[in-house]
Amino acid sequence: MDDPGLVAPIYDFLGLTVRVTGPGSAEGTMLVTRQHFSQVERMHGGLVFVVFDTVMGGAVHSLLDEDTDIATIDMHQRFIRMVPEGPLRVTAEVFHPGRKVMQIRGEAYEARGKLAATASGSFIVLPK
Repeated sequence: MDDPGLVAPIYDFLGLTVRVTGPGSAEGTMLVTRQHFSQVERMHGGLVFVVFDTVMGGAVHSLLDEDTDIATIDMHQRFIRMVPEGPLRVTAEVFHPGRKVMQIRGEAYEARGKLAATASGSFIVLPK
């Protein structure tokens, strides 16, 4: 299954493209610019978190029908290196697709293709 792209207002704000790459997996790409920087001239860590949450949510949604929704109930992010200007790629994969709570992990790669951060989280499945 290769989704041409998911849509949400936050994607436009970030310049983020998210697509489902298979059941329970998704990938997000964006161009990090100075508008995404914190005071240290690198991508703000909170925005990295938002990208993880968004891409991971896309992976979870790929396993659900239209009568359900999700909410993040727990998420942890670990920084490995700062994210400079340039392309950012985030991957996400559901590793435990529970009926009520799904467990997921993600990785973020900076412009040089080096691992910049990892994340893991739990998403609750809710009726719409």
